[in-house]
Amino acid sequence: MPDSKRKAVVLGDFSPPTVAVQYIADVARRFADEVTLVVDAHRQDTITAPQRAAWLKELFPDTAVRVITSSDWHKSDPADFSEELTKGVRRILGKKGLLFSLEAQRAGALAAQLGVTYVPLDLGGIALASVSEAAVRKEPLAHWHALPECVRPYFVRRVCIFGPESTGKSTLAKRLAQHYQTLAVPEFAKAYIETMGRDIGSKDMVTIARGQIASEDAAAPLANRVLFCDSDPVTTYIWSGRLVGKVPAWLRQAADRRRYDLYIVTDIDVPYVDDVHRYIPKERQIFLDRCLLELQSRKRRFVQIKGGWDERFDAAVKAVDEMLSQPR
Repeated sequence: MPDSKRKAVVLGDFSPPTVAVQYIADVARRFADEVTLVVDAHRQDTITAPQRAAWLKELFPDTAVRVITSSDWHKSDPADFSEELTKGVRRILGKKGLLFSLEAQRAGALAAQLGVTYVPLDLGGIALASVSEAAVRKEPLAHWHALPECVRPYFVRRVCIFGPESTGKSTLAKRLAQHYQTLAVPEFAKAYIETMGRDIGSKDMVTIARGQIASEDAAAPLANRVLFCDSDPVTTYIWSGRLVGKVPAWLRQAADRRRYDLYIVTDIDVPYVDDVHRYIPKERQIFLDRCLLELQSRKRRFVQIKGGWDERFDAAVKAVDEMLSQPR
């Protein structure tokens, strides 16, 4: 018995997927009985094919996703298609089917070659549909609202507020988040120690680092271009050596691997205020020196701020603005 299902392919680079692609895919899913999202991949692509496929699977968990990698670069001629792409799409659609794509000219030529139907869509009334993937890649922060939430963590700029205890890090993170109309991820260690007590060991240090990372990654899709983080794995790495006397291998790896676009290091020229999660009031200079050493040895971008609270805030805003104005 012949297959009577209406099959469709949504073809694109998806580098990255935008809300326009999301709209086209949703139309196709309502138009056809069986839809496959095909990532047209090439070795020269700046965003890896597995990453693009992962985004599509998150956006459309009940829809098939296929990656077809072409052996040659053929975008100079819109009507020139690799053998891998033509065979792959034909295998999915058979001798008839529907083809959807943001690239109308290219998709129309491929549909004619395969003998399938290209479905044109007028996106003139769809907000943000005119923003191209190339424009997003070039200036993602300028086209933030064209990105689906699951794609935003890839482009969000992360700023870590870093330094010794009782130097105003949490207050500064919240103030910066309010200024940039975004989020500040609280220090996971504070709530953990307040709940579990001050006597902590190696396992607690790993839990604290995992909790900080998980909190940041959960907040990243909701952030507005920049995410402020009150602590990071390097902070936990330093504290583990100081309080426990050793650093677990997992924490050491996380401190080396985890990246931030900017560190704002808070100086100790402010009064010390005691709290349940603070330990070394007489070692703030030693701790500050260690913080700077760790950032320098890892070649992390940082700025050190000092002075009154407003001076610190102004210096932090200047550093963040400069970072945001530059390509990653």
